[in-house]
Amino acid sequence: MSGSGRERRSTERNAKGSHQSVMGALAAMAPWRIARKIRDNQERLDRVEGRLDGVEGRLDTLGDAIDVVSGRQDLAESTLRTIQDLLESINSVRLTAVDQRIDQVEAGLGEAVDEVTRIRDGVLPASEGRWNALFERQAFELEETASLVERILASEPLPAIESGPQERSLAQALAKIQPLLVEAFRGSEAEISHRMESVIPLVEGHTPVLDLGCGRGELLLLLREAGIEARGVEFDVAQVQGALRRGLEVDHADVLDALRALDEASVGAVTAFHLFEHFPGALLSEVLDQCRRVLRPGGILVAECPNPHNLRIGASLFWQDPTHVRPLLPETLSLFLKASGLSVQNLEYLHPVDEEQCLRSGDSPTLGSAIDGRIDRLESRLDGLLNGPRDFRVVAVKTQASGDR
Repeated sequence: MSGSGRERRSTERNAKGSHQSVMGALAAMAPWRIARKIRDNQERLDRVEGRLDGVEGRLDTLGDAIDVVSGRQDLAESTLRTIQDLLESINSVRLTAVDQRIDQVEAGLGEAVDEVTRIRDGVLPASEGRWNALFERQAFELEETASLVERILASEPLPAIESGPQERSLAQALAKIQPLLVEAFRGSEAEISHRMESVIPLVEGHTPVLDLGCGRGELLLLLREAGIEARGVEFDVAQVQGALRRGLEVDHADVLDALRALDEASVGAVTAFHLFEHFPGALLSEVLDQCRRVLRPGGILVAECPNPHNLRIGASLFWQDPTHVRPLLPETLSLFLKASGLSVQNLEYLHPVDEEQCLRSGDSPTLGSAIDGRIDRLESRLDGLLNGPRDFRVVAVKTQASGDR
């Protein structure tokens, strides 16, 4: 094909394409097409306006909510300011008043504590000391008066209890110091009664009870109050009369003679408080033999003596009583009891020294663990020797196998 032919066809195609474009443009400009586009655009605009109306409604609702929140925030701020004002008022007025009242109460409590301390440490001890001194003086005078009256009665033609020449001689020799001996070495009646309360459970079920050296009858009174049958033996005439005046059953007799006069196996329990240290060895052995004889099988002997293991007792205080013979160790008494056919059931140490008199103190300075340990052991040992229990008590039983001697 020649070049002129190709150019002609290309020109024809371009012309045809231009024609089609012009026709398309003319068709697009037709009135009905324009009207349809206008309608479509109007519908789109209506939809957009509808959405805008919804957005505006939501904005209005959100504005209302914001207004409500703002109102609540204003209310909260107002309430907070009110609370702050109230707290400031409480802090500035009421708390100040409370602090003042607390200060007044603390001052009042301090004064009360001071007054109580003064009464406790000053008034009460002084009053107690005066009352104790008064009571002790009254008890001493009553005991001394009773002793004098009983000794006068014993010297009358018809004495309440007949006494031999030897007894009258001994009574006359001790007449001047007897009340002092009783009070100083036996102790007050209230003290002795308190110490003897622990004996009641021991002798329950072991009746009748025989109290050797019963003195003023403190144990007999306790036994009577407990409903336990008992009687006593006492050598001192004045103390016997004092016990009889209280309605107690007391025999005026030597301890060994009184035991020999009893039938065999006629007693449930024998008690002897601060008596055996007054006997020499031979007499003590014979008294214990008689105690075993008069006891029923299963009967008990309860004996209490000063504790010589306490050196203050054995080497000093024991000898204040001129009627003591020699200190009696608990081991020695146990051997005497065993030799007499009695079995030692219990041995206990009684009446410890007051803590104020002991060497050991809770506020002692510390010097190191090793030194402190040695000091504690030394103080404990010294306290045991010097400030140990003042008395000991032995309970012995007559077993079923014990035979007569």
